[in-house]
Amino acid sequence: MRREDARRLGERGSAAVEFALCLPIMLAMTFGVVEASNAVFLQQALTSAAYEAANVASAVGGTSTNAQTRANAVLTSLGVKSATVTISPTVTASTVVGTTIVVTCSAPLSANSIVLGYVGQTTLTAKITIPHM
Repeated sequence: MRREDARRLGERGSAAVEFALCLPIMLAMTFGVVEASNAVFLQQALTSAAYEAANVASAVGGTSTNAQTRANAVLTSLGVKSATVTISPTVTASTVVGTTIVVTCSAPLSANSIVLGYVGQTTLTAKITIPHM
């Protein structure tokens, strides 16, 4: 019986060592997948906001102010922080039909991280180009 007890104790020890070696790798992979998913969500949110703003800006009677308001509403509803929206050129009621409008939405990944905070200065950007109606 003593040999069997010693062998079981050795098996428990090796299992603990294997767990201690694998746990950091598993946690790093888990947090990496969560952060990558968050980056994909953020990119999609920026694209949606840029699309919505472009639709408002390009519509008959649309203005940059209305488009900016729409983009900020979409970004706020999706929980995006520290986003910037630029519309070029400035659209007014007298903007010529056919003028190319470029809407750009961007946000830093670090300000929108869910888990640990992204290390680095990565900024995601979405750009929509559309003609004015």
